[in-house]
Amino acid sequence: MRGWERALSALEALCERGQAAGHGWTLDTELLPPHQQQVNALESQGLVELAGREDRAKLSALEGRPVRWAARLTLYGHGTLTFGCCRPRAEPPPR
Repeated sequence: MRGWERALSALEALCERGQAAGHGWTLDTELLPPHQQQVNALESQGLVELAGREDRAKLSALEGRPVRWAARLTLYGHGTLTFGCCRPRAEPPPR
């Protein structure tokens, strides 16, 4: 899997889980560590927002447990996901 495919996969996972949660955040228990690492890398590109201390405290109160990590898509991340899912896939070259 190429880098952009891994990034789209991580964005899709964030989007799906954030929508299912109702509050838009994907929590620490909802992603495997490799996806969390990919999400952390996407933050530097402005595609993802990681929850700060205050947001994690609010999420912890909602969840009834400590939330150590949470992330959600930024507007730029949503746009990137939309574009990435809609663009035509390249056909493999004939052999």
